[in-house]
Amino acid sequence: MKRFVLHQFPIKLQTYLAILLASLLTIIVITFFIEISEFAQQAYKSTVKENPLLSLVITPFAYVSVIYVAKFYSHRVQSSGIPQVLTALDSRNKQIRKQLLAFRIALAKIGFIFVGMLGGAPIGIEGPCIHIGSSIFYSFNRFLNLKRKIMIHSMIVIGGCAGLLVAFNSPIAAILFAFEELGRNIRKQAMILITLCCIGVYLAAIAYRGNNPYLGDLSSLSFDYTLIWQLVPLAIVAGLLGGLFAKIMVVLVRKFIVHTKVKVLMVALILGSIVALFNYFTGGLIAGSGKEEVLLMLESEKLGIDFLLMKYFATLTSLTSTIPGGLFMPAISIGASIGSESSAILTEINPQVVIIMAIVAYLSGTIRTPLTAAFVVLEMTSTLHLILPALMVAFIASYVSTFIKKDPLYETLALNYYKIAS
Repeated sequence: MKRFVLHQFPIKLQTYLAILLASLLTIIVITFFIEISEFAQQAYKSTVKENPLLSLVITPFAYVSVIYVAKFYSHRVQSSGIPQVLTALDSRNKQIRKQLLAFRIALAKIGFIFVGMLGGAPIGIEGPCIHIGSSIFYSFNRFLNLKRKIMIHSMIVIGGCAGLLVAFNSPIAAILFAFEELGRNIRKQAMILITLCCIGVYLAAIAYRGNNPYLGDLSSLSFDYTLIWQLVPLAIVAGLLGGLFAKIMVVLVRKFIVHTKVKVLMVALILGSIVALFNYFTGGLIAGSGKEEVLLMLESEKLGIDFLLMKYFATLTSLTSTIPGGLFMPAISIGASIGSESSAILTEINPQVVIIMAIVAYLSGTIRTPLTAAFVVLEMTSTLHLILPALMVAFIASYVSTFIKKDPLYETLALNYYKIAS
């Protein structure tokens, strides 16, 4: 048994050195990515706050320029990045894998998302961070020339986990995401190496930039477990909304796949204009990842049902356009809005707890990785002591979403992407 487990580990010392260097580079690159994306979001919101009509010009222009250039000059950079990583893991074509995980694609992704956020796109960075991390780790294979399939795949998965970990400061969720999504087709013994590397990346990230929770420290929150049954309807509703989001998104992505330059420009202009209208009516509130809005709701500020509806449909419109950008944080902001509105009904439970549980439920219903959804939200808020109700709502939401969409979202998108890439 010991020899079988050790077989999953690298043999050469230079491989361990490459993992160390790739980890440090991933931390530096993604930290820089987070900083410039936050600057871009703030710049857009400040601009449209002073002159809301500018959103009707800036946003469509950003969508047209980003989508057009990405489609015809950097095709592999489109969407969140997780479908590309899953496709690279599933593909036996080495050339396709090199194209999907090229380091230049990672750099291009940073640039496109920066421009998209400057234009008010309601997108996140966590999926792109997973793509960037996998690209950085895989790029080191050029020097290592790894032959064993399990080692090549492990490097890709470690990179993806490192990207999620650094983006959200969530080591447990990163390991679970490898188990539930990225590493579903590799030997489970490789999870030992992946786990150890994630711990190393986490420690290095703490040393580089500190250990602050992504959404603040809410560790003082308490929960009366006799009220846990009240969370069941919330989990069902949030799960159904998440499943509906995933179902509509897949249908629309297939509908809007176009290849001629004129049609690409028209689709980008139409979808960008729709997002621009949402930005105009909310004063730019739905633009960006939604982190600021989540923090406001956790501080008991009500953004209203109109924010929930507009963020929901704006995110759906944006991701349908295939503009580079992530889903996690926009989904978290939608879940927070569901919880904020539901807290007026669930008056016996702390509103912050309701919001956290709604985030877990909606995220789980959308991406169908309940363990990842539960732990990423709890780690982001330092509320791991709420793990029991979080797991309950996560699994209920994931289950009820199957009644709307049978297959998980990323798996479906990866399958579509695999057909295109092949």
